[in-house]
Amino acid sequence: MPVSRRRWTASASPTRPSPRLMPRNPMTPEQRLLIEQACGKLPLLFAHYADIGDHAALKDLFTADGTYDRPFQPGYPFHGRDAIQSIFRDRPPILVRHIVTNVLVEVVSETKARGTNYVTMLSNHANTEMPQEAGGIFVGGFADEYVLDAGTWRFASRAGHLALHQGGTIPAFPPPTDEARGLK
Repeated sequence: MPVSRRRWTASASPTRPSPRLMPRNPMTPEQRLLIEQACGKLPLLFAHYADIGDHAALKDLFTADGTYDRPFQPGYPFHGRDAIQSIFRDRPPILVRHIVTNVLVEVVSETKARGTNYVTMLSNHANTEMPQEAGGIFVGGFADEYVLDAGTWRFASRAGHLALHQGGTIPAFPPPTDEARGLK
């Protein structure tokens, strides 16, 4: 059995990494918290804008080349703000509420972060007057990539998935065209 080489130098130990491995300008805890707060707010704003039908504000949460992969139709990401906005703008009127929980953000650098969150969606497609009975309960989540874009934190990508549902029918969307997805 070969003998392993010692991995620690005189300036390092198992509890103190080598200075070569440490970033030159590490972020302060306050900087990390500010990034976590800004990025953690994005899933909440996304849900709010989707619920109230503010499609222009929703599209501005993304970078110009951002992608969005719908929880009900993973594997068909929409590319670019206009294609993402069209998903919400062009659908029939719907009474919907998204409940966002378990928002976790991992800061990667001063300009990048990633995160996950859960979403519970209740909706009524027959009537938009409140209050209404929900047609079903759908639980899923998102894996998000965030970037600092011209001084504002935005989604670079959102990849959704559906995990559970109770009642209601899972929407069966036809595969979108490449044009609708912003690929042409």
